[in-house]
Amino acid sequence: MTSTHLIISINSSSTVTDAIDADRVTSSSGGRGGWLVFQTVQTTLTVLALSDNCLSLLVIYGLVRRLTSPLRLLTSLSLADMLTAWAMMTLYLSVGNSAHHVTCGDVIHTSLLLSAHNAAALSLTSLAASHHIATFRPLHYDSLLTARRVSVTIATVWTLSGLLGHVQFVMAAVGEQASSESYCDAVARHSHTALVVSTLIAVASLLAAAVIYTSIVVYLRPVDAFTQQPDGRHRATRGVVTGVLLFSCYALAWLPYLAARQIQSSAGHLVVNLSGTTLLVGSVLNPVIYGTRMTSLQDGYSRLWWRAVDQLRALWSRCRQRSDDQDISRQPTTPLNQLSSVCY
Repeated sequence: MTSTHLIISINSSSTVTDAIDADRVTSSSGGRGGWLVFQTVQTTLTVLALSDNCLSLLVIYGLVRRLTSPLRLLTSLSLADMLTAWAMMTLYLSVGNSAHHVTCGDVIHTSLLLSAHNAAALSLTSLAASHHIATFRPLHYDSLLTARRVSVTIATVWTLSGLLGHVQFVMAAVGEQASSESYCDAVARHSHTALVVSTLIAVASLLAAAVIYTSIVVYLRPVDAFTQQPDGRHRATRGVVTGVLLFSCYALAWLPYLAARQIQSSAGHLVVNLSGTTLLVGSVLNPVIYGTRMTSLQDGYSRLWWRAVDQLRALWSRCRQRSDDQDISRQPTTPLNQLSSVCY
């Protein structure tokens, strides 16, 4: 009787397992199309982010007449956006591999994204500090924000961002490691520390931006009343609006991702993958924001447009000239035409 009950229970458990597996197959086949669309959208956004930021760097270093300190700091932000796009592509490196390769690919993906986040947050904070100096110490702006100091600031930002984004690798190498645990598993176990550090950097950057731009707006409100343009725009707070827009884009892009990484549930990976789309959207929008807000970049994009138009016109004229030359070469050169008959 006991053996019969055991056989029945085994058969029922195998039936339940088969049903669960069938449901998984059905759900996976049903969601395969959605995952393909999601991957296509992320790939398209990645290409747009890379091309958009490359075009921005081309305009800044090739067509802008004067390379100012804010443009140098925006270069750092553009590089952070490009690193974000490249880091999102590492998400697919470990697809279809073993669990060990999946863990290694995940820790590399996480460290690159956190490094890009730290660089973006610190670059925007440096940009807000430059706006603060331009507002409260305008006479000392050029002496304080020299090209060398800005370059040192950018180098420091990227050094700290890389170290804080890869701190889990150092902790895994220094800390104790179980005999059956791989190095990637040890790094994944310490990834929460790097995530907490990045979250603290995000909170500190947003608080600093709120304090800086609020003080600038309060200070410039009396000045702004006398500097209103005929079209209704306020020239004094133009940089403040640009900085607020960039920080708003940063918050909408990165805060969902940082919050999703804190989720400890079965749907955590899905939420993280969905929040990665906001990172790519933010990387695409950043060059659009400061490209349309800054006069120097508007002039650079205008010069790039007219250069492209001139090149197209020159190419079209060459093609027409070549076709005309071919038409002339097709005319008969024998003495049978009228001019030759008269000469003969």
